[in-house]
Amino acid sequence: MSKAKNYFYQLDALRGIACLMVLFYHLVPGSGTWIALGPLGVRLFFVMTGFLLIGNHLLQLDRGSAPANILTSFYKKRAIRIFPVYFLAFGILCLLGIEPARQVWVWICTFSVNFYMGFTEQWPGALSHYWFLATSEQMVFVLSLLILWIPRRLFVPIFAICFVGAWLHRWIATTQGVAPMMVWYSPLSSMDSIAAGALIGLFYREKKEAISQIACRTSVAVGSWCCLIGAAVIRLWGFDTAWVHSAETLEALFFGWLILRAAIGFTGFWGGVLQFPGLVYTGVISYALYVFHPLIHTLVVTSFEKLHFPNNPENVLLITTTFVVTFLAGILSWHFLEKPLISLKTKVAADKK
Repeated sequence: MSKAKNYFYQLDALRGIACLMVLFYHLVPGSGTWIALGPLGVRLFFVMTGFLLIGNHLLQLDRGSAPANILTSFYKKRAIRIFPVYFLAFGILCLLGIEPARQVWVWICTFSVNFYMGFTEQWPGALSHYWFLATSEQMVFVLSLLILWIPRRLFVPIFAICFVGAWLHRWIATTQGVAPMMVWYSPLSSMDSIAAGALIGLFYREKKEAISQIACRTSVAVGSWCCLIGAAVIRLWGFDTAWVHSAETLEALFFGWLILRAAIGFTGFWGGVLQFPGLVYTGVISYALYVFHPLIHTLVVTSFEKLHFPNNPENVLLITTTFVVTFLAGILSWHFLEKPLISLKTKVAADKK
């Protein structure tokens, strides 16, 4: 039980870190000048999604459940988890008349706003962050089909192809002059991240002892940090070239190692950090924090304007208020909406064999 708790605590803490990186990137001007906090946070979320998804599906397969039943049950539970907050935030934007909520409602409701952004090369204001949720769902669906219906012996080569293919897709599309937003927000562009998570999750489940020994080596840790540093250098000095797309691949490698180490369990100082209650709790409520923070920011800016307070983006009071209200919204969402609804998962019919 102790190991199980540590496992979830440390992964929740990583969720908290990822969410905070995105919030600082979006709400604190200049916070991403030297380090791409937002893209890093998104990358960490994607890799963790692949890691957890394959573990969930393989557990059900090993219990003898039929693939179709696993997929049906998985999406019932997933709808309970993500739909309420997703559509609540979108509904509020529509009711308040915040543009362009009503113009893109079809794209939002079909989890495809990333394609809208790619096709039109437009940022849908306070809805721009929905691209991540849409892309995530598209990749989860594809990865679920691969895990549930291809032979397990083909997992490694298939995931490796996805990993390399995503990088090639970004590189070729950029060199051929494809619109940048079409490249960035295509689900194919992020498949290396979710594939890296799936590979790590596969090894963790199938060869836990061997992969744990490898991950705990100092040389592997140093190599992983070198990947992250290399990605940061590429983002700074190669941003306007096709080389920038190698940064995401390097970040995926680093986060694959980080998630694996957290799953094994950090000890000492880093173990204490990743089990710090505030950070773990931030991870628990991270979904609502992510979904609500642009809406809260818009409302705070509008309120400051009506109250004749300085509402420039660098205003410390505005930034602090946005963070406080966002966390309050996240806490309320978790305790009064998400947590009660999550209990419905236990009522979802068990997977049939």
